[in-house]
Amino acid sequence: MRRAGRRWSRRFSPLGDWSRVGPERTREALRALFADWGLPGGLRVDNGVPWAAAGGLPTDLALWLIGLGVAVQHNRPRRCQENGRVERAHGVLGAWAEPTACPDAAALQIALTAACRCQREQYPAARGESRATAFPALMCGGRPYDPAREDALFVERRVWAYLAGRRWTRRVDKVGRISVYNRSLTVGRRFAGQDVTLQFDPAAVAWVVRDARGDELARHPAPELARDRILALTVSSKR
Repeated sequence: MRRAGRRWSRRFSPLGDWSRVGPERTREALRALFADWGLPGGLRVDNGVPWAAAGGLPTDLALWLIGLGVAVQHNRPRRCQENGRVERAHGVLGAWAEPTACPDAAALQIALTAACRCQREQYPAARGESRATAFPALMCGGRPYDPAREDALFVERRVWAYLAGRRWTRRVDKVGRISVYNRSLTVGRRFAGQDVTLQFDPAAVAWVVRDARGDELARHPAPELARDRILALTVSSKR
């Protein structure tokens, strides 16, 4: 499968910043995968864009997945071995698809698709059988998914329940506020410089701020967690 004598073109450089793909394009790619293979029970992801963000709150993309019933599990930072099988598979596909021999992204996609099919359906992996033959259930995919019916599959209460089970620490700034999804929530000037706990109340769809003793200091509605905002990937957008 080796193709010698080819180099990266100027239009398709490996020096590009792939982390700038963004949540919208990532979601479109996931939708295509889910349409082919069904919704998985969960995804294991790293801590880069667009899977994680400063402050510990789930990103827009993660909230969308959670609403579809797909659990999002993050590897611990700098622990790529926690996703060792996928990392190894990336190395194999990189060797088989030979990205350096591809003149552009379209050619690379064709090469990757061929390599994936070969690894899955032809390469003898288990007792001389291909993975598709040895594990036929894997070819059945996950739960049915149709992008046109996504609105019916999405349940915002899954997101609210996920958030309700977690806590985040914030430090009150000098004017008495904390930041949540790119907006400021008032706690009170008298608490400036203190660490507080941020929680989510699913019944009220509101953020609750508590002190170290657990006493409630402030409560704010969470309009950014409305169904339409989560589906539009605009939870963290400034308004």
